[in-house]
Amino acid sequence: MGTGNWGLSTAGQWLWGAEPMRWRRVYQGREDQVRTARMFVAMLFEGTGREEDAAVVAAELATNAVRHSRSGGEQGWFGLEVTLGEFARVAVTDLGGGCVPTIRSEMPGCEPRVGGYGLLTVSRLALTTGVHGSSANGFTVWANMDLRLPAQSGTGQAASLVS
Repeated sequence: MGTGNWGLSTAGQWLWGAEPMRWRRVYQGREDQVRTARMFVAMLFEGTGREEDAAVVAAELATNAVRHSRSGGEQGWFGLEVTLGEFARVAVTDLGGGCVPTIRSEMPGCEPRVGGYGLLTVSRLALTTGVHGSSANGFTVWANMDLRLPAQSGTGQAASLVS
């Protein structure tokens, strides 16, 4: 299919063309903005069957940004980036100031982490996860999701600020 000749394609071919779709939004670093980010991601994933999983991932990452970084401070903000292509990526960027985001271990006797199990929940819903950045300049925590897999979160709420 040639570029620009959309009259010869289906709506699905146009919508899910070769280029990934990408959205970026910035939210004030307040707890009420976590729900707004969550709803935005659920809307973007509508029809994939993974709406709830993606929304939980976004809410957990945004919650961590607000609770554990300078993003939750006065004039703080966090950024959300969603990419839909062969795989989907949900990423949240914070302002740093906290510890390196780490998945908490389920193994008894392992060093406990501050907070709950948000990143562990994210890792269960994602194909892969990662983090880059620094405490000084901010972190981006991301989760790649395979939309071909069935939904995993069910109808339950995650342990984030959206509860």
